[in-house]
Amino acid sequence: MKTSMMKHVAYAALAAACIAGIAGCGQKKAKEYAGPKIGEGAIVALACRNAETTSLAPLAKKYKFGSLTADNMSKLPDEAKEIIKELGLDKTPAKWMAVTVGDVSAAVKGESAPEVAVALAMALDLDKTIAVCEKKLKEEKKDDEVSFKKATVAGVPAYEIHAKDSKMGGKAVVPCVASLDGQLVLAAMSADALAKQIALYRDGKGESKEFGAFSLGANDLIRAKALKIGDTVKKNLPSTDALKMINGIVPDGDKIVLGLGTLEVVAGASADGKNATLDVSIETATPEDADKLRTFAKTGLMTLTAAMKQSAEKDDDAKTAYGVLQGVKIVGEGKMAKLAAATPAEPLFKMASEKAKELAK
Repeated sequence: MKTSMMKHVAYAALAAACIAGIAGCGQKKAKEYAGPKIGEGAIVALACRNAETTSLAPLAKKYKFGSLTADNMSKLPDEAKEIIKELGLDKTPAKWMAVTVGDVSAAVKGESAPEVAVALAMALDLDKTIAVCEKKLKEEKKDDEVSFKKATVAGVPAYEIHAKDSKMGGKAVVPCVASLDGQLVLAAMSADALAKQIALYRDGKGESKEFGAFSLGANDLIRAKALKIGDTVKKNLPSTDALKMINGIVPDGDKIVLGLGTLEVVAGASADGKNATLDVSIETATPEDADKLRTFAKTGLMTLTAAMKQSAEKDDDAKTAYGVLQGVKIVGEGKMAKLAAATPAEPLFKMASEKAKELAK
């Protein structure tokens, strides 16, 4: 991916960063947004939610994951604490977030900004949030690099984010952010893209039929879906010759990649919250291709599990990883290759908590 494209993806992240805030005290009860929607033209979608809203809530609380508790706050730098408190992030949890990506062909060529959009269900006072961002930029003497301009997009008050020297294909890249009913924050790489997001969530117009019923289940933490993977690779690789190196790993690996269809990933938990789960499925062009992928995955899993078993005798992290690998199964039939995994959730939370403490030192 070109450096300029990465730069503009960073601007999209900046737009998403402006989604943090707290609704005004006098605000009337606003409309609630139950879950993510995917707009027409998207080829990749990802949705996630806080573990505290799933059956993993007891473990999230025990190991202090999710909410910005006093204990978690104490580990952060003073500047981060100040911003979090000023925006009210320690009191206003997010419900869910969705990120979608449209056709990236023009962005890969450096002709236009990538079609990235973000939706986050969270109580927000957008004006206050932008004011805090402006204050911090001024304090750091970066207000000449990034600035915010009030705008109206599809009848909704919004802000344009202007970054110095932000161009692709000779055109300025101006991400935009808005809030619906003080409950849903929308950010996109342009005013036109934001207008489509507003129409999607406010008016129920422009929803993708290709993604079908894309939603977070009761105990899903992350759900991701990518369409027409092979076609996307064909459109964006200067030459498919580079894929031939895969043939040394998987027979006809280059042809398999170019024939891939839909990929789906779901990470979550069992209803009782005792197990963490992961399901991955990939659609291939033929049953024979799927069989080759399943065979490759089973062989790799056996080799990795055997190696991890030896390490598990000396290392606690390896022991946890070995436990995870033991719960992995490679399944599927026809054109589908699938990976299904279930493992006790607490060891994963414990390991993640210990790693977080090490990083905080």
